[in-house]
Amino acid sequence: MVTRTNTVHRRASIIFDQMKSASEYAPSDAERSKFLESDDNPYLQLLNKLYAEDFALARLMDSADLVVHAEGPAARDPSPQLRAVNWLCQGVDRNLRSLATAALNLSGPDAKRLSRKVDLRLTGFAPGSLYAGFAVNRPEKQLAGLPDVSEDDAYLAITEAIHSLPQVPRFVRDEYFSEEIRDVIPDPAMRDASIVTAYNLAPTGKIGIHTLEIAAPRQSSTTLSQRERVVLKDVARRPVLNKIHRASFIGEMRGVDLDTNRFHLRNIPDIGTVRCISPLSAEASRYLLGRTVKVTGEYESDASGRPRLMRVFEVEEVDMPVQHHIEDLL
Repeated sequence: MVTRTNTVHRRASIIFDQMKSASEYAPSDAERSKFLESDDNPYLQLLNKLYAEDFALARLMDSADLVVHAEGPAARDPSPQLRAVNWLCQGVDRNLRSLATAALNLSGPDAKRLSRKVDLRLTGFAPGSLYAGFAVNRPEKQLAGLPDVSEDDAYLAITEAIHSLPQVPRFVRDEYFSEEIRDVIPDPAMRDASIVTAYNLAPTGKIGIHTLEIAAPRQSSTTLSQRERVVLKDVARRPVLNKIHRASFIGEMRGVDLDTNRFHLRNIPDIGTVRCISPLSAEASRYLLGRTVKVTGEYESDASGRPRLMRVFEVEEVDMPVQHHIEDLL
């Protein structure tokens, strides 16, 4: 497989050959050595830049599930402001973990406990404003011990969700969000989770970061800025559902996100989990967290006809007490 680091090595080999050919025109061995060792040697300058900048970025791209490139006043210097680095790393960790939770909630039981064991790694930094790479460490034993969950399936669900993130900004237009994203992320629930994650990652500009470029393996990069944030905020608040159906479902309210008004309705008979857009206040959501509820609203299904994303109009508690471990509710 051709990697970015291999490409850099090939470029370096070409430069070495050119430098060797150029040195053969030196009138003496002493002049040849002086040329090869001189700080003014343009070939050495190219090699220094290649390995100091291009190689570092290539290695980052080869090892990461997501590479982010932050630009703005806080990231312009060779030594970026620490608050910008903290904002970037903490924001990516929080949002990728939230996306992983959504992917696992939609892929099987015990998702919350499983997501806590997801091993997100910082694969490194690279010069040029502020580049950082992040990867999900392939599970060994850290995801074991949960019923009905395959470690490999969990890993694939999480990485596929992360790799889809750079697709989201491609569909941001000047004043609206293109529905063509349905062809790229067909599952309504994961599409909604990806849009919400992209919105949360888009910089506000307050920390001195104005744009965030994101890239995933085998994809070209896309950019999140305040322009994308405005459009994504609107579509996250008022998502457009397609081919909607109206229904009521009974299940357990889990995974409440008060910032985005989302929760997951779990353990619905013959369905599993539905991602819900909540009409509830923060107080009501906290009260109902972990309880059995009946939700009524309109939903969009996936290609198989299974309900995946629901705009909820009404929520009522159902008197069906269920015992939980407290860690499952948080």
